[in-house]
Amino acid sequence: MSAQNHSNARCRATTKAGNTCPAAATASGFCFLHEDPARAAELGRKGGLKNRHVIPDDDDVEILPLDTAGDVRAMLAKLAHDVRSRRVEPRVAASVSQIASTLLKAIEVADIERRLEKLEGKTNGSEETH
Repeated sequence: MSAQNHSNARCRATTKAGNTCPAAATASGFCFLHEDPARAAELGRKGGLKNRHVIPDDDDVEILPLDTAGDVRAMLAKLAHDVRSRRVEPRVAASVSQIASTLLKAIEVADIERRLEKLEGKTNGSEETH
């Protein structure tokens, strides 16, 4: 086989889909990856680890209650830090932020209800009868 013919040769292996591998063949007649499947698996593992978006956290994380707007603010600040340090995926952070927004509204409504009950109690107790 001449050098010209060798450079145009395609791999003799078939893909998972059953098609002929489109990669250029080496001297063995197979492409770089089909020539050594173990090497292909190792490269796939390395690529998968390299492209991981989240750093696994083995520590048990204590989840604090979010009873006040300050608690939610502190949680969101930590969440922003965790996104920047790649401990939390941005999609997860977006979901948690939506939940936090709803929680802040609930905290605000609860606070207004508490204040209203307090005012109504003062008004009812100090009403004069005519």
